[in-house]
Amino acid sequence: MELKNTLCHAVTQYDRKQANKADYNVYALAQYLTRVADIVADIDSGANIHDAIIAGFTPGPLRNACLKAVGSNTSDEDVSGSYLGMPVYKPASERA
Repeated sequence: MELKNTLCHAVTQYDRKQANKADYNVYALAQYLTRVADIVADIDSGANIHDAIIAGFTPGPLRNACLKAVGSNTSDEDVSGSYLGMPVYKPASERA
């Protein structure tokens, strides 16, 4: 539960910083929190915390905020698959 709270806090803080920008997406926080739930489920299925976060978010400041929150090194590694040029989520615990 502590990990989920840490990640929820990280994405909420990130969203608060984005709120002042002109292109702010008011629906983004709900999407971030849903992905946090996916990441926690992935970890519960046996994935490493770092790998689950890497799989859960595309490279960028949001992913790095989550990695920093759990004490992990930031990463620009892109592990997401794609469909029609858009990233597709696949849990780290399901990767070979």
